[in-house]
Amino acid sequence: MFAGLPAVTAQASTTRFVDGFEVDPSVRWEPLTSGDGRADFDIAQGFARSGANDGWLYTGQGWAAERIAVPIGTWPDRSNCRAEIYAQPVGGGAQVALEIWDPNGWHKLTSTAPFLPGSGYQPIRTSGINLTRIDKVYVQAIFGKDNGVKQFVRLDDMTLQCS
Repeated sequence: MFAGLPAVTAQASTTRFVDGFEVDPSVRWEPLTSGDGRADFDIAQGFARSGANDGWLYTGQGWAAERIAVPIGTWPDRSNCRAEIYAQPVGGGAQVALEIWDPNGWHKLTSTAPFLPGSGYQPIRTSGINLTRIDKVYVQAIFGKDNGVKQFVRLDDMTLQCS
C-alpha cells in the first residue's frame, strides 16, 4: 500500500530560548550580588564568545549572579528541559554554577556547578528536568568565592531548550 515511500521517524518538537546578551542585557538580565560581588555587562568590548556583548561576574569574598526570566507556558512540550551557558574564568579555573529556578516560591529546580579549568569559554549544562507544570523559569549563572582573591567570570550564549 505504501511501497516505495521513505520511512518517517516521529520526533518530539524542540523549543529553544536563546540569549547572548545582545539585545539590551540591562533590560533582560538581572544582576544579583552579595559581599564584594559585582555583576554587569560588556557592550562591544571584544570579550564575547559570539556577537558583541557578554555578561560578567566578579567576586573575591561573596557571590555574583546574572539571571534571566524565560516564559515557557506556551511551549508545546516541557517534559525534558535543560539550560546551557558558556563561561570564561579569567585568569585561571573557577567553579561556576548554572541553575533553573521556579519564581513561584523561589524553588531551585536544578543546578550544576562544574569546575572550569583554563581560561577559555566553556559550556555548562544542566541535566534534563520536567517543567511541564511551570509557566516561567529563571535561568541563573552564579559565581562565589570566599578566599579574597578577586576573579572575573564572563558569560555568553545562554540557551534553555525543551522537548
